Amino acid sequence: MSSSNSPDIPWDLIDKKKFFVVGTGVFSGITTCLFPLSVIKTRMMTLDAAQGGSNVGLEATTKAVRAVVSREGVLGLYRGFPTAVTGFLPARLVYLSTLESVKAQVKKTLRATTEWDTKTIIGISSGVSGACASLASQTIFVPVDVISQQQMVSANRVRVVDKVLAILRNEGLRGFYRGYWVSVSLFVPGSAMWWGSYSMYKEQYWKLLGGGSGNGNGAAPEAPKDGAAVDGVQAGDLGASSVKIASSSSNSGGSEGSGSWRLIGIQAVSAVSAGCTTSFVTTPLDVIKTRFQVADRQQGEGTAAGGATTKSSPASIRGTVTSLFQKEGAWGFYRGLFPRMASSSLWGTSMILAYEFLKRNCVLDEA
Repeated sequence: MSSSNSPDIPWDLIDKKKFFVVGTGVFSGITTCLFPLSVIKTRMMTLDAAQGGSNVGLEATTKAVRAVVSREGVLGLYRGFPTAVTGFLPARLVYLSTLESVKAQVKKTLRATTEWDTKTIIGISSGVSGACASLASQTIFVPVDVISQQQMVSANRVRVVDKVLAILRNEGLRGFYRGYWVSVSLFVPGSAMWWGSYSMYKEQYWKLLGGGSGNGNGAAPEAPKDGAAVDGVQAGDLGASSVKIASSSSNSGGSEGSGSWRLIGIQAVSAVSAGCTTSFVTTPLDVIKTRFQVADRQQGEGTAAGGATTKSSPASIRGTVTSLFQKEGAWGFYRGLFPRMASSSLWGTSMILAYEFLKRNCVLDEA
């Protein structure tokens, strides 16, 4: 079932120390570039229009950006950035490590116990590993998310230390896991959906483009036949055949390089498609999660509701859903759809390409 032409680089052939050291810089750079989209998305989901929030679409997103920049300058687009970039790094490393190890184990088990074709095995291993990776990383991700989101929507700039102490004082340790199960309900199936749809899109785009070239005789590198070409990016495994393509193209150019670039292009477009699909399906739950996680701050401190200091009763998931629906109807659950879709697509594409670059350059010498 497996072949030397598979584009997977096995996780045990990766120099993990080099991978994580270089990856820290690469992923920090990507986060820096895309973080403003997270700020805009969060503010659109949680704040009233007068405070920089808004509903759905490009025009609403543009207004939200202008509202932030006019009041706080460009730095306003980086509210909560130090918290996020520091906290998300370990969460991301846990995610990627779990993703690769679970995917390898699921593939091995399915190949040993079933007679399914490689495409089916790829789809199942992609979904299962994505779900497990998301579940494993939520313990780190949720507290960072809670703190950074509250910094993003605060009326005034708040130091991370002050925000941590405020949460501890008002809610205890449980406050850092506000909305934890909503996050799990959002990101675990969302991650599975992303990886599953990514594999599906990549298979279809590969077929639409005729399979490309890349083995030196005008044929695709065995990818359409055994599903290898649709498995490359479980967070970016460009593997053996792609490494061969890349290394040979540097020496010979021509069709080898063309095949490598075609594969990268297909991966990028597939990541965008997967990001758009997943965002559209999961945005309502993300809106509920985000509003719930910042609700106490808005109600208790009164900074997002005109300065009132009277603390109202604690927010609940049901109350959050009911309030939003009564005020804005069904479209209210798609607040921030455009920046979330853009962020998911750009982040997915950037991560895929960066991860493949890292794996190509972090293969152990003896491999």
